[in-house]
Amino acid sequence: MSRVALTIKNAWIALVFQLIYIVIQFFSRDIFLEKLGDSFIGTVETLKSILQFLNLSELGIGAAVGFSLYKPLFDNNRDKINEIIGYLGFLYKRIGFFVLTSALLLMFFFPLIFKDTEISLPIIIFLFIALLVSNLISYFFAYYMFLLEADQKGYINITINQSVFVLRLVLQCIVLIYLENIQLWILLELVTPFIYIFILRKKIRQVYPWLIFNLKVTKEIRNNNKALLKKIKQLSFHKLGTFVSNSTDNIIIFSFINPSTVAFVGNYQMIMNNINLLVGKLFEGTNAGVGNLVAENDIKNMLKVFWEFMALRFFIAGCSSILLFIGFDSLISLWLGDKYLLSQTVLLALIIIFFMLQVRQPIDSFKQAYGLYDDIWSPVIQSIINLLFSIVFVIKYGVLGVFLGTMISQFIIVMLWRPYYVFKYGFQINHWIYWKGFGFHLVLFAITYLLYHLLTQNYNFESSTNLITLFVNLLKFGVLFISIYFAVLSLFSRGFRELLNRVVQLIRNKIQ
Repeated sequence: MSRVALTIKNAWIALVFQLIYIVIQFFSRDIFLEKLGDSFIGTVETLKSILQFLNLSELGIGAAVGFSLYKPLFDNNRDKINEIIGYLGFLYKRIGFFVLTSALLLMFFFPLIFKDTEISLPIIIFLFIALLVSNLISYFFAYYMFLLEADQKGYINITINQSVFVLRLVLQCIVLIYLENIQLWILLELVTPFIYIFILRKKIRQVYPWLIFNLKVTKEIRNNNKALLKKIKQLSFHKLGTFVSNSTDNIIIFSFINPSTVAFVGNYQMIMNNINLLVGKLFEGTNAGVGNLVAENDIKNMLKVFWEFMALRFFIAGCSSILLFIGFDSLISLWLGDKYLLSQTVLLALIIIFFMLQVRQPIDSFKQAYGLYDDIWSPVIQSIINLLFSIVFVIKYGVLGVFLGTMISQFIIVMLWRPYYVFKYGFQINHWIYWKGFGFHLVLFAITYLLYHLLTQNYNFESSTNLITLFVNLLKFGVLFISIYFAVLSLFSRGFRELLNRVVQLIRNKIQ
């Protein structure tokens, strides 16, 4: 199967399963908030953020190994693949023991950390253990999934993972509705990862019968992978920046405001994260495709694909952002009630962060493919900026301040520094080529919005009484914006036109 065909297969399978998961998650979230309460859900999300902090010990091993697998997969070098996967297992198991030890030590401080919460300490400890075990299983048994991702067979992992965890959500809803048993709800969190791992390992044995599951990692193998270890150390700093940007918000809100506010923010983040995941699923497998492009080292083709990706990301980010802004409050009101609404400024900040996350992806994909992680100072500076501004601003502006800190740090490091770094040391061409192209697409988005605003300024977005009327309203305004943006990009963006030509050609080949 060709690289493009595998990319499409990964994308549509991932998209279907993610849509199913989102529908179940929306229904389950409402039930969880009603049956468990805002404080409990806020505590759950804070515990997950704490575990993400402990998972900093993983710090990029998976991404580094994925980068290292592209070439041996391209060359069909099975011995090297076994060596890399074996070395990954060697590292992951040691990290697993470190995370376990750190978590057990942290639990001694739970009486202090959670002294002001409404939830009993034994329940918090049981919940933390369940979430911890779920994390630890991946360190000891699930690291083979990186081979599937690098080999553009991520759809296998997605099918298994989403099926198991959708089942968990359904069972948790049933437990709360009919039994109202929190302990059983937590027990399901504990059990489902074991089912996932069992099915995943069985499938991997079928796909890669030649893969050695328990390869003995000798001193020679460790010496052969010193370059990989160096790459892991570099990546660790970059994962630190990502963690501080994405995972400290809940901890700061919990510490400076209260657990219930974490749940309120969590509702917004759940919607944003699901949209990000949906878009990510559309691009499932493209990182491996970009890795193969870089391995082929055809700069003209790489730049062509890069600008196709950039134009598509702008189109998705622009359309999604407009629809989010005009329909988000109505969705929250209909879904959970007016009680859970946050201010328009908080919503706008989250949408800006979402937009930046989307349009940065082409740079991130090529950065990973090139293995460019020498700029270890940048995530450290990003983390310092994020924490400093978030803590200062949360005291003055509340929840909004946390996201202002994230916006500032993302803009300085991710939007300004990273493109310069990739174009200079990856593509090895003048970085002004990027700024001209990126700025041009930003102008096209602004022009589209102005045209849309002129056409709709005399029409108000009608208040929605149910999800169907909300969908109809979004459809009316959304189709207009999407049509304008599609036309603008088709006329003025070369990358967008080349992408459309590629899609048309692919459809023609399928029909023939």
